[in-house]
Amino acid sequence: MAVSKLSIIKLLELALAITCVILHYKSLGERDQITILLVAGTFVGFSIILIALFAGYILNTPINKKLDIFFSLVGCALFIASGVLIIQQWESAFNTETRKIALSKGSLAIINGVLFFFDVIFTFRD
Repeated sequence: MAVSKLSIIKLLELALAITCVILHYKSLGERDQITILLVAGTFVGFSIILIALFAGYILNTPINKKLDIFFSLVGCALFIASGVLIIQQWESAFNTETRKIALSKGSLAIINGVLFFFDVIFTFRD
């Protein structure tokens, strides 16, 4: 297996998604039902998808380029939306440890969304 930019990006996306799941567990407290559902669905759902995609890269059986771009575009949109909603929910909360964890979770989600966008660019150019 050759290590490529795409496999490194997939590994980083997976690491950030799992980190977001852990931080989400440590900072439960969002009150808006839409935010709760979107965030949990995005973090857990894309952790599962990324495990499958990364396994495909490791086993030299990557998925179709168009499908990979589709997953990455959806991941970009969902992670950025989740991060924005999390930060919006927690920005005016009292300065507690939970707030710090939640803001970190939102920031990492936005960073992962940007990483998904770079994944789209690299996949398209590859």
